[in-house]
Amino acid sequence: MKKLFLILLLALALCACGKTEVPPEISPEVSPESESSSSEEEIPESSAPEEIPEEKPEFIFEKPEILYPENVPEELFESEAFKEAMERPSVILYDYEPISDCLAAVNFVEAAEKGEYAEFYIYKFNRDEKYSGDTLYLQHFILDKNYVQRKADSWQGWEKSKDLTENTVYARAKINDFGYFCLLDWDGCELSYTKVISDFALYENEAEHRALKEKYIDPIFTITVSPQEFSSVSDLSSDFVWLFEDIYNYENGHYPWQEFGNNWPLSEILSLLNRYFEGVTKEMVLISRRIEYDPETDTIFYEGGRGGVPPERRVFDFEQNGNILTLYYQLYNEENGTIFEDRYYVLEIKLLEDESFRYLSQKIIERTP
Repeated sequence: MKKLFLILLLALALCACGKTEVPPEISPEVSPESESSSSEEEIPESSAPEEIPEEKPEFIFEKPEILYPENVPEELFESEAFKEAMERPSVILYDYEPISDCLAAVNFVEAAEKGEYAEFYIYKFNRDEKYSGDTLYLQHFILDKNYVQRKADSWQGWEKSKDLTENTVYARAKINDFGYFCLLDWDGCELSYTKVISDFALYENEAEHRALKEKYIDPIFTITVSPQEFSSVSDLSSDFVWLFEDIYNYENGHYPWQEFGNNWPLSEILSLLNRYFEGVTKEMVLISRRIEYDPETDTIFYEGGRGGVPPERRVFDFEQNGNILTLYYQLYNEENGTIFEDRYYVLEIKLLEDESFRYLSQKIIERTP
C-alpha cells in the first residue's frame, strides 16, 4: 500500500504539472516498474448491492488535459466524442495509450477511500484503417455507498456517447503500481484493467527506450517474447523460419503467406536473415521446426503454427561501447502491467556504418532473491 500511495502521489503531481519523466535511472540489477482489459465477469446477485440510485450529490471536477498529443490524428481532436470527453471528468486513450492526464481516475480512487461520491469516464479511441475503422469504447464509473457501478458500450465512429447498455457492479477500484485502473470483486480478485497513467509519466527515458525496443527488439519477436540464449547463429537453427516470418512482417507490414503462399523461397529466407544475423546457412534453416523442403523448387512448405498470448517487452537500460549496443529488457503482462521480476535479458547488437546492424548474442540473467 505504501508503494501504491507513492504512485498515486506521483500521478497527481504529473497530472497537475504535465511532467513526463520522474523515476531515477534504472540499472540492469534493479527491477523497474501498455491498454488492455480482462474478461469482466458479472457479480453474482447474492454479492451485488442494490441498484445505485439515479440521484447523485453535487460533484465538482476538473476537465482533462491532453499531455501526449503525438501521433494522434487531427480528426480525433475535431470529433464530437473527443469534445464531449474534454467537458467531463475523463481519462482519454488513443490506440490503447493514455493521451490525457490521469487526474479523473486518481480522484475517483481517492474518493472511494474516503467514502465520498465521485464519477469519471474512460474514452478509448481507436483507428484501424484496414479492418474496423474508427471505434470508441466508453466506460462510465460511478461511486456511491463504497460500491463502483460501471456502465459501458462501444460503437463505430467518434460521435457523441449513446446510452450505455453494459451495467455491472464491483466492490471497489484501485490504481496499481503500473498505472492500470483495476476493478475488484467482493473477494478482492481483480476482474478488469485499463491503463490510465502513461508509461511516459512512470518511467524515465521512456521515449528513448521505446524507440530502441521498436528498432531492435520488435523485429525478432520469437526470441524475445520467449527469450532464447545464443552466442552464435547456430544456436538459433530451430527458430530461423519463425524469425524470417517475424522480420518479414516487421519490414513489410504483412506476413510471407500474402506473397509466397505456403511455399517460401529459401533464397529469400537466407537473404533476409543474413541482413540481421551473420553466417546463416541453408543447412541451419532446413533443421527449423515444422517445415518440408522441396529441392526441385528450392522452397520450404510452411503453414504456420504459433499461438497463445505472449508477454510484452520493455527496455529499461542500454549502453554503447564503440559499435556494440547492449540492450537490457524485461517481460511484463500487458493485461495489468505486472513485471516478470525473476529475470531480465541482455541483447548485444553490432552497429554497422551503413546504419544496418547484426544481432550478436542474448543472455538470460536470473535475479537473486
